[in-house]
Amino acid sequence: MTNKILVVVVVPMIEEEYNVYIPVSKNIKIATDLIVKTVNELSEGHYPIKKNSVLMDSSGNIFAKGYTVKESGIKNGDKLVLI
Repeated sequence: MTNKILVVVVVPMIEEEYNVYIPVSKNIKIATDLIVKTVNELSEGHYPIKKNSVLMDSSGNIFAKGYTVKESGIKNGDKLVLI
């Protein structure tokens, strides 16, 4: 079993999307923080590091921050939206 999955992160604020690996055992809050840092680096600072970013599925459902990535049902190849 792998401990990371590859997801597509859509970032409407900068009109970009990125392929990002996230750890399945971390809670959504930590995974979101890791995604924010990664997107900030990949966008060369165009996406600011914010503490209140939210991760949603492609239907607009917000993931609960207390659940792990695995418990949230996020799978390899899923498209997530970072707000």
